Amino acid sequence: MQVGFLNRRAQERYGTFVATLDMVADVLNEVDKLIASYDEDAMNGSWTISTKDELKTFRTRAFDELDRLRTLGKKHEAELVSRNWRL
Repeated sequence: MQVGFLNRRAQERYGTFVATLDMVADVLNEVDKLIASYDEDAMNGSWTISTKDELKTFRTRAFDELDRLRTLGKKHEAELVSRNWRL
């Protein structure tokens, strides 16, 4: 039955969506280690990059956006797993 196939496909895509959000969260957790190892003196005379505080702010914003996307996905979960996704 085609409806069953589309529903299964939509569920698989939603599962991939959630797994990808989890993977991005794991990567952002690893960014904390990089920020902690940031050495401002090593950058002296080199390229100019963001400060440690700016990097922490960027990471916080990224996590906030990821949480917002996760909340939005959860809010519309029933619709996303019941319909064919449009690309």
